[in-house]
Amino acid sequence: MDALSMLAVAATAWWAISCALRITTISAALAHPRLRHRLATRHDRPPVSIVIPIRRLEFEAEAAFTSAFAQVYPQSEILVAAAEDRSPMIEIARQVAAQFPAAGARILTGNKRITPNPKVSNLAPAIAAAQHDLILIKDSNILLSPDQLADLMTNLTAGVGLVCAIPVAVAPTGFAAELERAFLNGQAAPLTLALSAAGANVGFGKVMLFDRRDLARAGGIGLMASAFGDDHALSQGLGRLGLRTVFAAKEIRQAIGRRPFSEVWDRHQRWMVIRRIQAPLAFCGEPLVSGAFTALCGAVGAAAFGMPWWLMAGGTLLGWVLLDVTFFAAKGWGWSWMSPLSGLCREVLLPVMWLKALVDRRVTWAGLPFDVPDKTA
Repeated sequence: MDALSMLAVAATAWWAISCALRITTISAALAHPRLRHRLATRHDRPPVSIVIPIRRLEFEAEAAFTSAFAQVYPQSEILVAAAEDRSPMIEIARQVAAQFPAAGARILTGNKRITPNPKVSNLAPAIAAAQHDLILIKDSNILLSPDQLADLMTNLTAGVGLVCAIPVAVAPTGFAAELERAFLNGQAAPLTLALSAAGANVGFGKVMLFDRRDLARAGGIGLMASAFGDDHALSQGLGRLGLRTVFAAKEIRQAIGRRPFSEVWDRHQRWMVIRRIQAPLAFCGEPLVSGAFTALCGAVGAAAFGMPWWLMAGGTLLGWVLLDVTFFAAKGWGWSWMSPLSGLCREVLLPVMWLKALVDRRVTWAGLPFDVPDKTA
């Protein structure tokens, strides 16, 4: 067998492996809720402090704040944390808090940047000031259902240190927002849920429920501050204590609205740079199981065996994005005629993002440039 034939066989084999991994990932993500329901056995409802870090004005901000105040839960408090003293988000938070005077919300402003991670610098004073040891961190653009906190609590069982929930992108307007939905719902969600179903400790910082005493044992706020991927750092730190990270069966929602392409690029480029630094093995494997590389392998194998290369490559990419639509429909997350096109665009962009992340550590976060620090924990 000559070199070209060996290359064709290897490419065909990897095409088959990558397609199988993609189908397995989607299947595991679909099975995750059933697996999680059986293990979510906690029945008590201890008091919780809900901490909401804020910065820029978010789409549906008032609804997102209201969803935290409207939790059907016996006892909780809400702390809003902001680096600024005044901003539109602070005003919205105060207006919503005034509608729920019994909640006794506190708004902590003027939080100085004391760590490399600006989000953790914002969170640190609120976590320290919280009345309760159980902490729920909720991003300001996340919408909770009324029973979300109670549902999260059922998952905080013995041996579990961190409970997260998968964010589902909803209400996109325009193609860039559809692209964001393709990244969140079609790439991040199935992979994260599949890894969680397999028992991996993977954090997702949109919503995180944990015990402040466990955080202290794992290294305190410095554990999260040492990296830009604070969710991953927290998950790994708690894992070293023998505490697992799990994902609740019930999803959370993130209203997308209309957004520029640059914002979508900046966010997912930042996440990729963070993965390169904090999870290098996962980063190295990303392009090998991408739709674009799988289609390339299929094209090489097909050409060597006398099949039209374009048919194999095109069919692979079409199947890749149709799996997105199948997954969305099965989960009831919604999709549109633009979903296959946005999924295809995602697969084309991923190798470009990966190559840029390979050589660059400068990222944009909330419109500001940052250099992602080296992994220190």
